[in-house]
Amino acid sequence: VKILQGKVEVLGDNHNDSQDRIVRVKQDNSVLQARVVMLEEQTRDTEHRGEEKLAEEQRRNRELIQRIEREKTLTVENYSSKHVHLEKNNERLEEEVSRLKGKVERHQKERNDLEDRVLEAEQAANALREEGKKLAGQTKREQQEDIDRSNTIISELRSEVERLTGLLESKTRVRIPSTDSMTANTDHLSAALKTCKEENRSLEEQVEELQAQLLSKNIETGRELVIAAPKDSLAAEFEAMSQDEELRMSVREAQEVNKNLRTYIDGILLTIVENYPQLLEVKHKPA
Repeated sequence: VKILQGKVEVLGDNHNDSQDRIVRVKQDNSVLQARVVMLEEQTRDTEHRGEEKLAEEQRRNRELIQRIEREKTLTVENYSSKHVHLEKNNERLEEEVSRLKGKVERHQKERNDLEDRVLEAEQAANALREEGKKLAGQTKREQQEDIDRSNTIISELRSEVERLTGLLESKTRVRIPSTDSMTANTDHLSAALKTCKEENRSLEEQVEELQAQLLSKNIETGRELVIAAPKDSLAAEFEAMSQDEELRMSVREAQEVNKNLRTYIDGILLTIVENYPQLLEVKHKPA
């Protein structure tokens, strides 16, 4: 009986422990259920916030995609416009390159032609310089001959005037009636002789000056043709040649004037022969 009582007591204690354990379990279950409810509410709140956040992200993503699409469209349009512009520029540049190639070819051809013309001009200039030297030498010789002839004529005329003057003085002493007339003629001849001498001297100076100008111009023209041939045009070279031709014409004109002067002196002598032949006859009489 004691053993049974002990077992009953043990069973009672175990029952009490079980009851206590059940109570604790129920309490724990209540706490757990409350936590489950709280967690469910938290889960629902979290899901709701997640849905709202997802919706917001989706909205932002849609706006971002729309903005990117607009920017892409604008970029594509911009690049399309640039592409069209570049194509036009490319076509224009190709045309410009083609035009410049043609221009370069023309310039090259013109340069070759110009070099040939410059070479011809240099040869012509060399020939012109040689001709100028020859012409200057010939002109100088001709002028010297003209000067010598003029000096001879002037010397003869001076001698004739001196002879006429002496004759007038002698006739004055013998009282020839025509003394006044012959004196006037002699004065006229003396004045004409003086004028002729002055004109001859002036012509000599002009001829020397023209010869110096011609030589200087020929030398300067040759130097310019050698130094500035790639820059000057053929027309400028021909113009320089024309200036040399003008100088030669001036020399010829001076020669013509000198010739006229000799003709004038010859006319004076002819006048003496026609009007006063007796004076020339006196020259042959014995002293």
